[in-house]
Amino acid sequence: MLEFTGGSTHNCEGIHRRTFLKIGALGLAGLTLPNLLRWRAAASAVGKETKDTAVILLWLGGGPSQFETYDPKPQAPVEYRGPFQPIATRLPGVHICELLPRQAQILDKMAIIRSCAHKESGHGSAVKNLNTGYLHPPNTNEGSFLYPAVGAIVAKVREQQRRQLPNYVCIPSARIFKDDIGGGAYLGPAYDPFAADPREGPKALMLPAELSASRLENRRKLLADLDRLRRDVDASGMMEGMDAFTRQAFEMVTGKAARDALDLSQEPAQVREKYGLASVRRGFPWGQGCLLARRLVEAGVSFVAVGLEGWDDHGKIKDEMLGRAAAFDAAVASLVEDLYARGLDKKVLVLIWGEFGRTPRINKDAGRDHWPSSMSVVLAGGGLKMGQVIGSTDDKGEKPKDRPLHPNDVLATVYRHLGIDITQAFINPAGRPIPILPHGEPIEELF
Repeated sequence: MLEFTGGSTHNCEGIHRRTFLKIGALGLAGLTLPNLLRWRAAASAVGKETKDTAVILLWLGGGPSQFETYDPKPQAPVEYRGPFQPIATRLPGVHICELLPRQAQILDKMAIIRSCAHKESGHGSAVKNLNTGYLHPPNTNEGSFLYPAVGAIVAKVREQQRRQLPNYVCIPSARIFKDDIGGGAYLGPAYDPFAADPREGPKALMLPAELSASRLENRRKLLADLDRLRRDVDASGMMEGMDAFTRQAFEMVTGKAARDALDLSQEPAQVREKYGLASVRRGFPWGQGCLLARRLVEAGVSFVAVGLEGWDDHGKIKDEMLGRAAAFDAAVASLVEDLYARGLDKKVLVLIWGEFGRTPRINKDAGRDHWPSSMSVVLAGGGLKMGQVIGSTDDKGEKPKDRPLHPNDVLATVYRHLGIDITQAFINPAGRPIPILPHGEPIEELF
């Protein structure tokens, strides 16, 4: 399923020819996909080079426990260390949780940051902080995004590229990333994400009601009719341009490139099985989502975000982790192995994190609560220096012990990989130039 989640306030369907002749070609300029594509190209920087790089974000929505994943504390008191044991990894002296044996064997292809911390303990504020780089004012934390998400920034900066696929795609639904993780915000709906669901197959294309596939086809037919009426008097070339963008929009959501990238049946059965076929949450198979992400970046998508939700373990963390760990381990390990095996490890950077870590002390419900004061972040590929652990936490995992880092440093690292200048600014609705990141430095150990 490929879905575009931009807004649409007007469209040209049902317009009378007399009205069209009165308002001219600009009467077609509603917030429809073809016009958004036109805006993108018109606003692009001509001749600006773009790096052939991509990012896959694995978003662990809810906030994963660092203790039960990448920063176990076996020497801490029992109420801190949790129910699982550490295991050795391919990196001498480095241990991670026993629930991640496949990742332990490929840790030379990954980098763990154990000393990331921030101050946002609410889901809404933390999600927005980590996915935009900006703090949000009070009373907006659970509401609309005020700043564009990383994927939207990538779509904006790379809008000059004429592709058969969009630059920003999320899996498995647009709701997760537009409403919970972030869309275009003040950049506009042109930079909201498309969405792809591996459960729907290559032909199950879905668009929002405002711009269904049939209405997009009707629009194309209408433009053909208007062509015959106006092309001989349209000295500006607007009609020809509108035809081109309508064609691009139609091909983007229904074309062969999208169908091929979405068609997981093209993968050998053993590959699909290696990633994992089991559904984890709401019927979504995490492994197939990660496999689809690999196919999309390989096909040319710049930023793919996969929503691996359900890590808000306030109670019974042992049971919750046992219910998801095997699927998570298989999906991540298979993705990283695949990127290296297919020669994509320099082009594609994988980022794995959630909005915060979990409390060092196990609570009365045998779970862990929100804890932004320490969290683990994992990176893989991107041509960066892998096979290392950056920073550490104290004996109980309460706070960074050395090399404290902020989420914006992680984002600065991502933008550097993408070749995007974080000081570049875009104008918000108030007319103010807003830089891509307000602060943050790429993590030097990775370069």
